[in-house]
Amino acid sequence: MKIRCLIILLVSSLLAAPAFARQYTVGIIPYIPAGEFVVADYKGFYQAEGLDVKSIYYTSTGDWVRALANNKLDFSGLWNATQVDMYYRGSSAKRLALMSYDSDDYKMVIPKDMTPKKLKGKNVAVFADYFGTHWFIQNYMSQGGLTMRDVNIVEMNNLEGSKNFDINRVSGMIFNGKYMNQSLKSGKGKLAPIDRELYIAATTGGPSYFESEEKIPRDILKKFLKAWVKSMIWIEDDKNAPEYKEILHQAFKDSLDLAGIESDADYLALNPRSMLIPTKDLYRVNSDTPKTFKTLNKIRREIGYKNDRHYKPEDMYDTSIIIEVLNELGLTQK
Repeated sequence: MKIRCLIILLVSSLLAAPAFARQYTVGIIPYIPAGEFVVADYKGFYQAEGLDVKSIYYTSTGDWVRALANNKLDFSGLWNATQVDMYYRGSSAKRLALMSYDSDDYKMVIPKDMTPKKLKGKNVAVFADYFGTHWFIQNYMSQGGLTMRDVNIVEMNNLEGSKNFDINRVSGMIFNGKYMNQSLKSGKGKLAPIDRELYIAATTGGPSYFESEEKIPRDILKKFLKAWVKSMIWIEDDKNAPEYKEILHQAFKDSLDLAGIESDADYLALNPRSMLIPTKDLYRVNSDTPKTFKTLNKIRREIGYKNDRHYKPEDMYDTSIIIEVLNELGLTQK
């Protein structure tokens, strides 16, 4: 009888115990504008919102892309062009918020005597697919009446691309960090003229989520975004500047060259805190979401992509959540 009572009590306690919260995974690449995800991890902002979050730091953008493509991540930061690409490739990725930053961190570099017509049929290296790199290539080639499809796009990391650029095996390269600066300082390359408005539209980043196992509840998305916004507020605070520098160096210690902060001089030149949009502008930027994605879909058609998937804005983004969060945090634009 006693044993039976103990079993009943044990079963009852197990049934009454609260279920363990699901752990969510965030993918982070060695890229300075991903700093708000890094800070949320290092400063415990996710935990403060009651979230169990595991941050994975990738040293290879290719590995990160494959993780995205195979639904291995719940959250990550994407460029707008990446978001559009993934949508039309069947991904369930949905944009949660937009942010903007100084777009001088990587550029398209070409030989000094290059023109769009000379680039026709040549190799252009990009450091990973799923990026907005082809938007820039398309913009440059259109200045000669050509399209992105008039060049051969090959995937290489920055080091490989730099070496092949120096020996003329590639005639254009999307560089970032020290490799872009080296090619410019050596006199070997020059910046391809890219329309700045297009560049900002294509590279505006922000968090997206991926329905890998089940749809993430709205209350979880709100908590995630609150941690994200609070990270940006923390970064903006001048007194946190020295600690922010240490956090970035620690987070990207195995890939400082990709992040472009190998030295103090690199770090100061990048001015990483300036790359994040001021939180006071978040409301405006996110209110412009429909216009931004409409522009990118138009450019995609101009490039010649077939949009086999019918475009439903609500399937690509939902920034109503960030607007709600900004209102709750008192950050609504005045």
